[in-house]
Amino acid sequence: MRDFSVLSDVEFEELVGDLLAADLGTHFERFSPGRDGGVDLRWRSSAGLGVAQCKHYQKSSFSHLMSAASKEFEKAKKLKPAHYKFITSLDLSVGQKWKIYSIFSAWMSGPEDVLGARDVDALLTQHQQVEQRHAKLWVSTGMQLFWAVHSEIANRAEALRVRIEKAMPRYVVNAGYSVARRMLDEHNVCLISGPPGIGKTTLAQMLLAEHISAGYTPIEVSQDINEAWHVLHRESKQIFIYDDFLGQITFSERMSKNEDRRLTDLIDRISDGGDKKLVLTTREYILRDARRAYEGLHGLDREFQFILELNGYSRRDRAQILYNHLWHSDVSPNCMHEVAQGGYKEILDHAGYSPRMIEYCTGRAFDTDSPGYPQRVVVSLDHPERIWRFAFERHLTQEQRLLVLVLCTLPVNVELDPLWRAHESLCKSCGLQPSRGSFRDCLEVLEGTFVSIEIDSAAGTTIRHTNPSVREFGILTLSEDAELFRAVIESAVFFEQLSSLYRYASPTQPGSKKSILFSLFLSEREKVIAQLSQTFHSPSPQREDRWSADDGPYRGEPLGKYERRIRFYYQLDEVDSYGSQRQPIESGVELLVSRWNEGKGGKSEANTLLMRLRHYGLSEPLWDQAHDALHRWLSSTLRGTEDWTHLFRHLRDCGDDMFAVSGEMSERFARFMDDEFSSWDPFPPDLDEMREIADSFGLTELVEKIDEALEEEIDESASALSYGKSKGRQDGNTSDEGEAILFARLLDRP
Repeated sequence: MRDFSVLSDVEFEELVGDLLAADLGTHFERFSPGRDGGVDLRWRSSAGLGVAQCKHYQKSSFSHLMSAASKEFEKAKKLKPAHYKFITSLDLSVGQKWKIYSIFSAWMSGPEDVLGARDVDALLTQHQQVEQRHAKLWVSTGMQLFWAVHSEIANRAEALRVRIEKAMPRYVVNAGYSVARRMLDEHNVCLISGPPGIGKTTLAQMLLAEHISAGYTPIEVSQDINEAWHVLHRESKQIFIYDDFLGQITFSERMSKNEDRRLTDLIDRISDGGDKKLVLTTREYILRDARRAYEGLHGLDREFQFILELNGYSRRDRAQILYNHLWHSDVSPNCMHEVAQGGYKEILDHAGYSPRMIEYCTGRAFDTDSPGYPQRVVVSLDHPERIWRFAFERHLTQEQRLLVLVLCTLPVNVELDPLWRAHESLCKSCGLQPSRGSFRDCLEVLEGTFVSIEIDSAAGTTIRHTNPSVREFGILTLSEDAELFRAVIESAVFFEQLSSLYRYASPTQPGSKKSILFSLFLSEREKVIAQLSQTFHSPSPQREDRWSADDGPYRGEPLGKYERRIRFYYQLDEVDSYGSQRQPIESGVELLVSRWNEGKGGKSEANTLLMRLRHYGLSEPLWDQAHDALHRWLSSTLRGTEDWTHLFRHLRDCGDDMFAVSGEMSERFARFMDDEFSSWDPFPPDLDEMREIADSFGLTELVEKIDEALEEEIDESASALSYGKSKGRQDGNTSDEGEAILFARLLDRP
């Protein structure tokens, strides 16, 4: 007998409506899902109005079903139908049918108007075209038959089978499924891409399940595409699934020597026709970068690709996903009542909504019993650190936890190598001996939950926390553990690990967690100062876009690395009174003088730092040296608008007489702007800044020319803004009333 447990009550009701319509040869009316007033389905016959009531009670008892049936009696009495049918997914005996018939006998022809699970199953066998319209049911049934007949395959694929059977009841068949299914039918290959947590793997599993039910042998590729080649049998129907086929961190994990060619050969082989299917999943950004890097993947036919995005889920899909997860969950009746009474609204509208989060918040690890359930879900979406703490403490190894924490001390996006160096140092400080392999394993476990992996052709592979709340959770964890905080300080290999963590800890409100962390910085002041000194000349973990005449664009350390580090010492001393930093500041300024004389450094950072140090109390000779070195550097490298801006700000802020150097600088600037106007279409950049400089030089004609350009620029911007005004959201999704009716059904869940 078919397994109706994969269906929600809404899906079961839709199935019954289609079956009865096919069996009686008449149209059946269905209504918006909700508390129905005694009518789930309605039809008209020569005798008058017919009413059908559906009860999806497969996992309940007959006594509960009788109780529910008794409640329907008064409703039926008011309706006075000419005919009444009672359909349930519970398997009924003859005696049980008679008991239900006795309640509704006034409107029934006999016990045959009470249909149990076996009756519904028989109708499906009789009307197989109806079953084909309800994918979850026939896929589930077909899988059961396949596993029963092919027990040896079931044993080999046990883990895959369990994952599919767990996901299927909660899955919502939507437009994306139809598109991916059609793609697989037409091309034999479907490549599903999208961000983590969006449902790529679940969609792939549904496609796999459908083909298993049609007699295809499932093959799960886990490490290398050679696994598929080794088991490829010409005479058998096979479907291959290769989840994250390009790797979870970087495509280089999976793309070993010539694998791109072996993969494309397999795709060509399968797409040419026959009884083979291939389903692949990957993150979109990994696929994009892999196409650039590997010639074999560059030509991967885009007609195979289906991109799954959150905005691809209609509001109705989002509501049904939440509803299905609740229906098939162990959420308590009181919590269900809270959701049904409007608690679903904030959840559906939340920016943090995703199938993965809904799965977690309806699962056993979440509090689904206490009052305030919808608010807890919303708070979890607002502040997922509550979820992070449970997973962090219960499910992660020590090395994985340290990786989450050390990432808090690094740039928001950090490359793999500096992350590895910081992670290795912290682990060793805590008595662990990490390896590159264990580091990669940690990232694989954490990806999609605690960290995100991003790949860019220019920036390479970068790691970040999945969202700011994870970083906040990590900082909070450090503030609560003085010993761990000390280990982070002592193991720092980059100056920026200390400066970024300190800036987060700088007190803003008394009693805040930042102040608690700041107190740890005060208690470990000597260690912090010593580690700052030790890491002052370390590489920077930060990267920024750079350009050179020889190599063109590239990514490198910030040009103003040392200026930023000395400015941090200034903050410790002058702003936060962390203790005198005169010695490292003066030594640092001497280093900067040498670098500026060589034309090295960050101009913007240098300007800002020099103005801050002007009133710090540096010796007059040292400040003069710094000022003169910066002045020579800025005035000798006037190649673009930014260079002119830096020089202008430097001289203006320092009170220098910019125009005491005859008219040479004025003429030079006028020539520069003539070249800018002839080179840019329609206008050069930074016109506001350039106008200020031209005005300071007394270049009246140039000022007027810039004013005219600025007016044209404003007119064009206004026109573009008017043309591009939003017309508001028009997504044709379900109404507020429809959602209220749907979630009200939870009140009657058995």
